[in-house]
Amino acid sequence: MKRRRKLSDKQRVVEISQDIIINILHRLPSKSLARFKCVSKCWLKYISDSSLSYSCRCRRWRPQPYLIGFFYQARDTCERSKIHFFFSSEESSLAIDGSLDESVNLLGRTAYIVASSNGFLLCNKQRVYYVYNPATRQHLALPKTQISMNDPTVGFICNVDDPDKDVISFTVIRYWNLQSKVTIESFSSETNVWTVSNLILDVPLRLYFAHYMKSPSAGVIDGVFCWLDQGPQITVYDSINKRFWALAFPEEMIATGNYFLGFSGGDFYFALYVKTAITVWQLKSNIRSRNALWVRKYETNVATTVPFGLTGSLRIEVQNMDIHPAIPHMFYLDVKGKFISYDMETDIAELVHDFGEYGWRTKHFKLFSYEWHQWPRLL
Repeated sequence: MKRRRKLSDKQRVVEISQDIIINILHRLPSKSLARFKCVSKCWLKYISDSSLSYSCRCRRWRPQPYLIGFFYQARDTCERSKIHFFFSSEESSLAIDGSLDESVNLLGRTAYIVASSNGFLLCNKQRVYYVYNPATRQHLALPKTQISMNDPTVGFICNVDDPDKDVISFTVIRYWNLQSKVTIESFSSETNVWTVSNLILDVPLRLYFAHYMKSPSAGVIDGVFCWLDQGPQITVYDSINKRFWALAFPEEMIATGNYFLGFSGGDFYFALYVKTAITVWQLKSNIRSRNALWVRKYETNVATTVPFGLTGSLRIEVQNMDIHPAIPHMFYLDVKGKFISYDMETDIAELVHDFGEYGWRTKHFKLFSYEWHQWPRLL
């Protein structure tokens, strides 16, 4: 019987965490995954997982997003308008060499982040919008808008038309409402021009614009743009069929508290924070349906689950909230100046970032998630 040769220190195999292995497997084509099933029993288990096989099947049209971190910017004074960035985990910090603070601030102090999508930021500077790639430091200035809107509501989506190429296309939507009429101004990278449409509404709407909303609270699904205002209500614009309406809320989703809108894994989520309780609903009906069907998904009490020196207070205020772009049960909370990841299913909270400021100052921060769907794309 042959003796096993003892490995020297230089020959020892470096152990890699399970999360890194799964993350790597999510980026591989189906042919490679089929071959790698023979590597080990653990790899066979990972590759046989339904989420991995689904990601592989759908990669051509909806690749798995990988969260890198968050940009944030204060909107209360010009002196505090500098853009900052922090990583969402130690693993994500390995994807980029250094921080992205300096990269974004090349646009200047008067630039404000409006939205983020697929590794790109939409910034506004004196009526000129810029699409910016923080990883490559590429930026593209769009033509000036045709009409002047006083703080319009803005939507932004980047699409990867060909997974084998590093080129993206994007669409920007702005709107302003006067009860029975909505002015829509849209820009497409395909036409490179702004177009204006005036829509007459079947049912007049009174909008409460979210100038001071604590998060962007906007997203896009299949060409349908959604925004949350301070009504609260969700306004919807179908850019394909050119329709505009308000999405209905059931009574249980209306209460005195803070509201948040999120999109994860192609689904639509609404969160309500009252006192110390967070309740999350998922939209089950088609996004284009006027009869919205909401299903209660998660419930938690942050007073008993969020640690990090925040206990002892009669009220733990969640000042901001975001959702992971691919993991719907993973939420990110800004609580008294500390940014915390919270898993709604396992009830586990972890400290991600300490802003180093009092909670009453961080309430003016706007957060923008920054994710890649594979590798940083080019404009």
